[in-house]
Amino acid sequence: MVLKYKEIAQDIAHKIANNAFQNKLPSETELMNMYVVSRNTIRNAIDVLYDQGLISRIQGSGYFINQPLHNGDNLMNLANKVGMNALTNEKPVTSKVLDFESRPAGREIAKFLRCDPDETIYYVKRLRWSKDNLLSLEEAYYLRKVVPYLNEKICSQSIFAFIMDNYNIEIVNADEYVKIHHLTQKEATECGRAVNEATLQIEEINYLKNERPFNYSKTAYFQDDLTLYYHISNHLH
Repeated sequence: MVLKYKEIAQDIAHKIANNAFQNKLPSETELMNMYVVSRNTIRNAIDVLYDQGLISRIQGSGYFINQPLHNGDNLMNLANKVGMNALTNEKPVTSKVLDFESRPAGREIAKFLRCDPDETIYYVKRLRWSKDNLLSLEEAYYLRKVVPYLNEKICSQSIFAFIMDNYNIEIVNADEYVKIHHLTQKEATECGRAVNEATLQIEEINYLKNERPFNYSKTAYFQDDLTLYYHISNHLH
């Protein structure tokens, strides 16, 4: 079940994308009346939008909509944990599953997921497209004790959407590493690309509320004009 403040955050994000809200959000009171909720609920929704970099807060003046430096279909906001299925991305992302199995984690993956090497995981490798454009090659691992059931049909769509809806999983924190990755012979064959082609790779570990890692993945992206967006709040200074 999606919490009310997240539903409101999603709706406001769509209104921003569709220019229903352009330069500034309505006041907290106006939003309370619009959604018929408490001030705390509105403030929680605003916190979500702020954490994703969609708005900025100016004390005494309200909430202003951030204008991105880059526009287009290949802008990916890494804060919202849905990758190319971004809040404001209306183009459907489809997948072709290349490999799917349930197997022991093994020593390397067990280090990332902080589990026993014999613990069972799901392994998924898939290609992802937007319309006719190849977006990415993804390898992902999920702890079965957290995600008890997946199949190839589920993996051909949005895995995160499925597990959030069916297992009440909320991804709060993640570690992400971005680097240049050169395609191996096997990867190049799977993608129909050149061996040693340079790609942008995002390696990530996703955590539950209790800081328990449950998912590890490596994804190589192929768009020449891909832009990654982070919103950073530094409270150390």
